[in-house]
Amino acid sequence: MSGRLKRISTLLRTFRRRQDGTATVEAVLWFPIFIAVFGLMVDSAIIFHGQSKVLRVVQDANRKLSIKSLKTDAEVVAFINNELNQIGITPTTTVAQSDAITGIVSTGVQVPASELQLLGYFSVLTNLDLTVTAQHMREDWTG
Repeated sequence: MSGRLKRISTLLRTFRRRQDGTATVEAVLWFPIFIAVFGLMVDSAIIFHGQSKVLRVVQDANRKLSIKSLKTDAEVVAFINNELNQIGITPTTTVAQSDAITGIVSTGVQVPASELQLLGYFSVLTNLDLTVTAQHMREDWTG
């Protein structure tokens, strides 16, 4: 019996002193953190990409109103909502205002960030609302 106890004691002592597997243990401990940071980067990048798509649609609508392809502010709002729905984005607020005195068309769209996220693990990003605004000068070529 004492031989077995001595052998077990030696094995435990050797196990305690050896450091061969520490890199594996550290990698297993750090891996979830790297995955979380990577997921945060992916969600942020996808949100920024979605914001640029919304901005393109808003600028297109302003240009169309500027060159009188769209006639009223209501048509601008309908155009923006239709274009965004086609690419899978549902805006919560869309406002278009054209000022006849200054000749400036201002349009704003508010989109929940949750509409644009891919993973959705981070509530900090999920609860955000993105506001995209654009202004464009009206072009009056009749004068």
